[in-house]
Amino acid sequence: MKQSKTQISSNTSDEIVMYDKEELMANSKDLFDCAPEVIVGALQGDSETMYAIAYVNQAVQNFLQRKVQE
Repeated sequence: MKQSKTQISSNTSDEIVMYDKEELMANSKDLFDCAPEVIVGALQGDSETMYAIAYVNQAVQNFLQRKVQE
């Protein structure tokens, strides 16, 4: 997977690698063990275009744990 953008965290010298949504969706099975549609649902309403893997992983877990509303 090609890294699209990097940022330096202000708190530490660790580098956070950012990827665009399409790249994450294309590799969703390997990265998050879910279908690309889950990524779409998890990030719905988010206006960002670039994401860190840890952020998307947490969004996916939150999305999958939501209760279904009737």
